[in-house]
Amino acid sequence: MPRPSIDQLRAVGDFATLFRWNLAFPSFPTAVAAPPTSDSLNLRCETMEVPKASNESMTIAIRGHKVKQPGMINYPGTLSITFVETIDNTIKTFLKNWREAIYSTGTGVSADLKSALQCSVQLTQLNNQDVGIWSYTLIGCYLEDYDLGSVDGQSSDVHKPSMTLSYDYFKDGAIG
Repeated sequence: MPRPSIDQLRAVGDFATLFRWNLAFPSFPTAVAAPPTSDSLNLRCETMEVPKASNESMTIAIRGHKVKQPGMINYPGTLSITFVETIDNTIKTFLKNWREAIYSTGTGVSADLKSALQCSVQLTQLNNQDVGIWSYTLIGCYLEDYDLGSVDGQSSDVHKPSMTLSYDYFKDGAIG
């Protein structure tokens, strides 16, 4: 097959860009006190990993011959989201409240049922008119880890806390 020409490349159409996307929390953990709005988190979200699923292939070996076949789908189970913090501590407060709902520092008590500690998270990729073209909805999310970063006397960068969410699985597909 010959190398693509410029005319073939031009005929492909608009490419999906990395900077056109939205983050949403369709549901928040009910045990978390005063969570921020989904719009507030979307506004402060700098980066988010895209979820993926991989196939656990099997190797079958019989009398000196090996063949592979697909097995179960495996969800890696975690992804990271990075935010930029504002002086009202929106992200740090959310992380602390979620952490404390999962395991109270003073008592070791968990807030409630597992379902009250989980939420759903949605990543939507957008076209050039900011209309959704593909959506990922993560199911069974909870705060697994977070990183508040560090302070630095030689930098004028903003504070960028990140969270690692654990999830059970995701649904994805084209929109419209």
